Amino acid sequence: MIVRCGRCQSGFDVPGPGRHLCPACGTPNEVRASAPDPTGGLPPVPPPASPPEPDAPSPKVTCGECEYSFIVGAVSEAPCPNCGATVPIGGTTEEP
Repeated sequence: MIVRCGRCQSGFDVPGPGRHLCPACGTPNEVRASAPDPTGGLPPVPPPASPPEPDAPSPKVTCGECEYSFIVGAVSEAPCPNCGATVPIGGTTEEP
């Protein structure tokens, strides 16, 4: 490989890494095996994880007394927010 002297800038051929004297001016020049690792030897950083899938929307039910539709959670029955009637949850859910 051809290297350039750090002092006189003349190019000369070297067999590989190590300390080599410049044939033009006699200055010792150190040739390294490879460029230093920019990560400092740390393992590569994994790509960011994909965001979690959104939860399924909560089901909607319709009150049998006033026909008001509302969203419910995981309960067996819920009071209607419009008229206060007890609405059983199950089988009467609507698609959101």
